[in-house]
Amino acid sequence: MRRILLGLVLVLGAGGVVMSGATGAFFSDTETSTGNSFTAGAIDLLIDNESYYNGNVCAVDAQDVDGDQNITEYVWQGSALFPVPGTNCTTSFEPSNLDGLLFFDFRDLKPDDEGEDTISIDVQNDAWICMDLTLTSDDDKSSTEPELSAPDLQEDPGDAWDGELAAAINFFWWADDGDNVYEVGENPITNGIVSLANLDATFPIAIADSENNVWGLPDGTPVPANQTVYVAKAWCMGTLTLDPVPAGQGTNPSNDPGVNCDGTLLGNETQTDQAELNIVFSAVQSRNNGDFLCNPRQPQTATLTVNKVITADTAGIGVEDFELHINGPGGDQIVGDNIPIPGLTPGAYTVSEIILVAGLPPGVTFTSTIGGACAVNGTVTLNPGDNLVCTINNVENLD
Repeated sequence: MRRILLGLVLVLGAGGVVMSGATGAFFSDTETSTGNSFTAGAIDLLIDNESYYNGNVCAVDAQDVDGDQNITEYVWQGSALFPVPGTNCTTSFEPSNLDGLLFFDFRDLKPDDEGEDTISIDVQNDAWICMDLTLTSDDDKSSTEPELSAPDLQEDPGDAWDGELAAAINFFWWADDGDNVYEVGENPITNGIVSLANLDATFPIAIADSENNVWGLPDGTPVPANQTVYVAKAWCMGTLTLDPVPAGQGTNPSNDPGVNCDGTLLGNETQTDQAELNIVFSAVQSRNNGDFLCNPRQPQTATLTVNKVITADTAGIGVEDFELHINGPGGDQIVGDNIPIPGLTPGAYTVSEIILVAGLPPGVTFTSTIGGACAVNGTVTLNPGDNLVCTINNVENLD
């Protein structure tokens, strides 16, 4: 019995040694990284504008005529009689989000008036840039006696599109180097000169996307972060023609804008008319978005309608007993009767039918004739935008 107890003590002692060892010190080292985080970047598009009208520039009033030093004010400056030098203007502004700002705010246009503007674009991350122009009204606000004798129809107060002014104002947009002058070698943005009247639907322009870059850089080059780029526009109430200044010699539109304006062909039809338009700039991240397009191409599809006609004297046979098939790029489709089938991929198709009647009465057969847009063997080729109609005539043959 004593030996057994001794053995138990030894075992407990050994256990105590192990427990004591667990509280001892060893070589160690700890490194800690604190404050880890993910922060989303931003795409903040800023736009500014420098506006010229008949050679006068809308610029900051350095003289601060009204004495209010807390507000930056702009006045027309230059030698042209109109707009009157020293009068307030609003069409130039510093980089902003365009809240309440206008590129065009001209209330007393006359034939032969012209203007030029340079728009600067800034983003703090590489971005694709798009622009949309939309004419929102072309309104004959009232009718003067000279206007009515032009001749011009009496204004319709309920019609925002009864004016002639939009057709008399012509635009040209180009990728500028920042001097507001159209020079040889600078790339057009619009396809030549565009009448304001042609903007009655959204007029989208890809400034820089995966397939375009208006500054002549390789297609797919975005607007770089923190680097100002410029687009410019010229307008004329009359006929606008291009007369670019030699490359690198442009100074400002007061000397030579690189375009010519001639309003001598205009009459009185536009008096008291008012045209309004929206200009929208948008920026989209370019990183991880390499296929972005400002104007995504809509899938070009086609539509096919097959009209079935069954002529049968035997009772119980109807159109539903003839299963219609259209076999083409999308595979073999079973379709209903006389239903247009939109969204078909352009290509070659074959139209056919399968008779579903289980056991026709003795002597009953059908003669089928295919026509319309389909050949007699049922084949038809659909091109993008096609809306074709084929016919199948099934006539019962009686002995």
